[in-house]
Amino acid sequence: MKRLLAIGGNLKRFILATTFLSLASLSVFYHQQSSVPTNHVEKTYVKAVFSLPVTYDPAQMNDGASLIFSELVYEGLLRFTDNFGLQAGIAQSWKTSKDGKTITFNLNKKAQFHNGDQVTANDVVVSLSRYLAPESKIYKYYDMIEGAGAYHSGKKSYLSGIKAIDKHTVQIKLKNPFPPILYVLAGGTAKILPAILLKDKDFFKNPVGVGPFKVDSISKDSIKLSIHKGYHGTAPKIRKLSLLALDQGSAMKKALTGNVHDLSSFPLSGMEDVFKKGQDISTVIADTWIIGFNSRKAPFNNLKVRKAFKASIDNEAFRNKFYPNAAKANGYIPEGFPGHISTKVEKNTFKVPSHSPITITIPKELDKAKEIAKFFESDLKRKGWKIKTILMPWGEMMKRYEEKTLKSFLVAMNVDYPDTEFLLNNFASNNPDNFSGIKDKVIDSLLEKARGLQDRIKRYEVYNKLAARVNDLALTANLFHSRPHYWIHKCVRDFKPNLLAVAYIDYRKVSFDSNCLKEEKSE
Repeated sequence: MKRLLAIGGNLKRFILATTFLSLASLSVFYHQQSSVPTNHVEKTYVKAVFSLPVTYDPAQMNDGASLIFSELVYEGLLRFTDNFGLQAGIAQSWKTSKDGKTITFNLNKKAQFHNGDQVTANDVVVSLSRYLAPESKIYKYYDMIEGAGAYHSGKKSYLSGIKAIDKHTVQIKLKNPFPPILYVLAGGTAKILPAILLKDKDFFKNPVGVGPFKVDSISKDSIKLSIHKGYHGTAPKIRKLSLLALDQGSAMKKALTGNVHDLSSFPLSGMEDVFKKGQDISTVIADTWIIGFNSRKAPFNNLKVRKAFKASIDNEAFRNKFYPNAAKANGYIPEGFPGHISTKVEKNTFKVPSHSPITITIPKELDKAKEIAKFFESDLKRKGWKIKTILMPWGEMMKRYEEKTLKSFLVAMNVDYPDTEFLLNNFASNNPDNFSGIKDKVIDSLLEKARGLQDRIKRYEVYNKLAARVNDLALTANLFHSRPHYWIHKCVRDFKPNLLAVAYIDYRKVSFDSNCLKEEKSE
């Protein structure tokens, strides 16, 4: 849901040449945050989240909570920087062949799993192969690897495109040059797990990774983590970290009492009472809040109904009422990405067609969820729609989302990778994560064409056509693009938003100001 560079030395030049610079150059404002020297303290850093992960298996991940966990506990060959760049993960170096089809990764020999075992090339081969297996939900992100189709379909028992050259060298071969592959390998699903432990069917009940934090315990409403002392990269400053599942209202109450240190997973406007105490860190992230339509379900299997329903949703009234600081959404693609619509497209006036009852599912944990439900229900009923809203716990909603049983639903579509293709790939006919259920030959052919183009300008022209096609098919009602305000405890230092999504915030850098904690305790 959430999801071009020249390899190696050309990476920096490529990123600076793309339109992603428009996002990377947007200001990030830090209010009340200073660079006060800190000391390591044993205090547990508590991050509130909507829910615990839907899954601990990267091959099945499709929700924000799971990706947050993945970034903390697991590690891939590469990592994202704060502004769309790439940095070393398990791979200490990498290079590409002249034809752009072969990438060679040299592993960091200091990299070890939480159980102390050294990471080997075999772990990489086994882990990445899982993401192309028949049961993988993220296959489409990796299908440019040589032999992917035969392996995914079960025609071949091995994946020809990923090989261990020696114990610490891995080679990945592509069907054709595909610059965004490095973004995929830095993403939240491309994590390396211990091959020998993966044989245990209960592995994900007590997951082991290479990441900066290891799992101490998992309960029904929290995950307790502690620093991975054998971590090969920059050591975290926080010694202990807890992910605590709370609805937004409860999370803000706990933040006011000092029992939560981080509300960055919640869509806050900066106007909430909690900002009277603590830090307000404002930024821009690449996402689009939508009401998604499931074309598998009546009445959204009818294009006429989808267009009329989309035209009836007053996205600007919704944004102004609930998220006034957010950016207008004139289309599905966020600001700064090819395919983004910067000017308002006048809506056609549609009469409400004959239709079966419609339900919009809304996350129960969302602040003002009842008011949001009332807004949509009353406004659309007034316009003549047979409409009902349902408030549903996030975990159950994600389960129904994955089962494709929701008619329509309110979600935020985050950009997991800094390339338009990964958002538009949501609508590919053979993508398991195609929430809309659309099977459109035009979309499929344009996606295929974009993948075969190394010329950046030509690819962007295709993306513009793709975005226009998605809008024409009325698969989403686009509500707004986030400009969130992150509430962070007053004693936290060096919290830096990531321009991609909350999941990629680098918690290795975050720390407590021990002097501030002492002052708070004495108050």
